[in-house]
Amino acid sequence: MRRLPAEWEPQSGVMLTWPHADSPWADQLDRVEALYAALAAMKWPRRRTTTPEKRPMLKPLQQLCLAVTLPLALCAQAAEDADTLYQISTIDALLAGVYDGVATVGDALKHGDFGLGTFEALDGELLVLDGIVYQAAADGQVREMPPETATPFVAVTAFATDLTLTPPGPQGYGAFKDWLEAKLPSHNIAYAIRVDGQFASVTYRSVPRQEKPYPSLLEASKQQRVFQQTEITGTLIGFWCPSFTKGVNVPGFHLHFLSEDHSHAGHVLDFELTAGSAQLDLTNGWDILLPMNPAFLATDLGEDRSAALHSVEQRKSGR
Repeated sequence: MRRLPAEWEPQSGVMLTWPHADSPWADQLDRVEALYAALAAMKWPRRRTTTPEKRPMLKPLQQLCLAVTLPLALCAQAAEDADTLYQISTIDALLAGVYDGVATVGDALKHGDFGLGTFEALDGELLVLDGIVYQAAADGQVREMPPETATPFVAVTAFATDLTLTPPGPQGYGAFKDWLEAKLPSHNIAYAIRVDGQFASVTYRSVPRQEKPYPSLLEASKQQRVFQQTEITGTLIGFWCPSFTKGVNVPGFHLHFLSEDHSHAGHVLDFELTAGSAQLDLTNGWDILLPMNPAFLATDLGEDRSAALHSVEQRKSGR
């Protein structure tokens, strides 16, 4: 007697029927095709891909296929520990002024080679690209940082491209966000985002080192230094997180910029992208290290800081 095994049971094979305009997916074809492409690109232990003759897809088969393949793919990723967002502390703790270092960037690099954050005492913006940690300081300098450098907040992942897209250009930051969100296969998982491109302009910022007693991030951001570069080549580094991660990470987009020559970097406020390539790493695992230091344990994190976060993320002046 044959039966359909559950998604967590051993499988000898999975059938994935490609969506097309004559299938029930027609009204969502762009997003569904992106999801299928990402599934096909995932790191399966033993994968053999065949392309059968295209036939109209029956709706029950379509639903069953997606229900089986998506959990299997996500389980395969989790088993390899390659698609996990590793995070130290929370964004709300940072908003509340918890800036004491609780780990080193070397600790973070054990879990990923791509990400962003900040340094102890809010001493500039932190970027991780290709396993190298950079500090975008408030004086405009970009420095490589040693492994023993302390951090109060950082998020990293082992970046592996699941989906590559070509942004239409020229495109401003707002239009880019709308375009990319429409291409995301799901809004219920996180994505690491890398965009290599040419920019007509990039506006970015950094915040100077703070002294105790630490102010809130909203107050500290009033001291930010804003920079703008024109006709520059570089990389956007960051994440897109679901809305339900509010308080833990930044819902939506959180991007930093690093120029190709590593001489300009900071937290992105605005840009005009001329041409480039966007790589997405679907990230369904989330590992959060909560600090055990007195500052974190004593801080009231029950307050809704969404308005403060929005102001901090997009503040374009020091006022």
